[in-house]
Amino acid sequence: MIQKFLFGLFLLTYTLSGFVQDKQVPLPASKNKLVVIAHRGDHTKVPENTLAAFKNAIKSGADYVEVDVRASKDGYLVVHHDATVNRMTNGTGKVSELTWQELKNLKVTDKAKGSKKAYSIPLFSEVLALCKDKINIYLDFKDADAAKAVREIKDAGMEQQVAVYINSIPQYREWRRQAPAIPLIISAIEEVKNKDQLAFFLNQGTIEVLDNIYDKEMVATANEYGVSVWLDVQHKGENADDWKKAIELGVQGLQTDNPKALVTYLKKNNLRDGITLQAADPYAKYKKQTYRELKNIKYGSAPDGQNVFDAYIPQNLKEGAKVIVYIHGGGWTKGDKSEFPKQLIEELAGKRGYVVASVNYRLVKNGENRFPAQIEDIKKVIEFITKNAKRYRYNADDIVLMGGSAGGHLSMLYAYGHDAAKQVKAVVNLWGPTDLTDKAVREDGTDADNTVINFLGEKDPNADITKQASPIYFLTKETGAPTVLFHGGKDPLVHVSQAEKLYKKLQELGIPAHLEIYPEEKHGVGPASAVDVFKKAIEWIEKYNPNN
Repeated sequence: MIQKFLFGLFLLTYTLSGFVQDKQVPLPASKNKLVVIAHRGDHTKVPENTLAAFKNAIKSGADYVEVDVRASKDGYLVVHHDATVNRMTNGTGKVSELTWQELKNLKVTDKAKGSKKAYSIPLFSEVLALCKDKINIYLDFKDADAAKAVREIKDAGMEQQVAVYINSIPQYREWRRQAPAIPLIISAIEEVKNKDQLAFFLNQGTIEVLDNIYDKEMVATANEYGVSVWLDVQHKGENADDWKKAIELGVQGLQTDNPKALVTYLKKNNLRDGITLQAADPYAKYKKQTYRELKNIKYGSAPDGQNVFDAYIPQNLKEGAKVIVYIHGGGWTKGDKSEFPKQLIEELAGKRGYVVASVNYRLVKNGENRFPAQIEDIKKVIEFITKNAKRYRYNADDIVLMGGSAGGHLSMLYAYGHDAAKQVKAVVNLWGPTDLTDKAVREDGTDADNTVINFLGEKDPNADITKQASPIYFLTKETGAPTVLFHGGKDPLVHVSQAEKLYKKLQELGIPAHLEIYPEEKHGVGPASAVDVFKKAIEWIEKYNPNN
């Protein structure tokens, strides 16, 4: 895989809702801690992605063989790297536009090396049968039906011998749905440049292997998250210096065009298990834990976990600690309290001593639970937190509301329109809508318009309920709270003007406010911007609700 798609698991608010697993799954068993992956088989003497190349990979002593899978026109799963057959066969055309009969009659030859012997494009099922109990498969899932691939893997009894590289968010969803016990491999997106950005990225989905991390600190960060790093070292001039540099990063696997030579090098230098590191303390995780987690605290009577929240309590809770309530996004129809980023929990509860709550609320479904159900639930959870403040010795008179998208909207709406006791001391709005009456930014038939109509059950932008659901209509000098707004300049769902209008009104009323626009971001932000968002959000919280 010289060219790879950069996989975008970066939308903070709702992209992966309902698809993230709580736990990683084990990788295929290997007798070596540093695994060797034969890139498209061992094709040093035979063409890539042929049965001969895979047989040679087994003989080389490699732990995995990388296999590229595509679907033929009539739905057969075949093994071929390129989208067309032009480079590696005597034919032309796209794999997806040729039948299996047409594909199997083609002659595969390595034109670059001028081999005389002809080979055939194999079926995926043939490769599975060849590799069973001999070598693990690194499946590069190019363009095919995931359900069919899973069936063939199960039919071959290879569920414990396959890890899958995926190229897109839909593939991530489908493989997690179809085969939750099969580990996944992805590339970090191009924006990820340092360990902090990588930590954010890894919190957006559960994965088992990364394959394009070239910084030692980032490798260590991945490993701290339980994610292995398998580095691509294959290139035309691949040599021992490449292997040495990669191993020194602390990676757990190397993908190579020269598996036999790499295995020989590793054995000769006693590196088959990588660089020996100091044994990890099995209790380190617990020693480092700086906060307690209390899951699914019930605050209301709605079914299906819709009236529960998770609390994160500092280990050394100080009397009078202040409270931060996070409200998740998802267009008021999906999302979950588990979306609150772990980095923020660690920073706010673990390091800065805040009591943090991440809240579920009733979601609109099949025409039920429409507004104002959501704001009623936020009232209930604030009442619950307030009622228990004295018992647990925290300060519920000083609350920060923070939310993404729909959660940002509910945070502002509660703070400006429903906080009669004036408990909310600051608001952090992450790309949430502020004025649902503004049809200029939600034209008929758009996702933005349909989302609002579904939420309210009302098409008329001038209807009373539309105003009742718009934070900007409740904002006055008396009701306002210091508010920081973060927004993408190219947000297609919540137009940036929503944040700009509210910011202007906050300024006119003399209420502390700050607007941070990320010109190239859409709805949600990537890792690079997210690190900046977190930093500035924390600064805002500590400025207007310091946890002294």
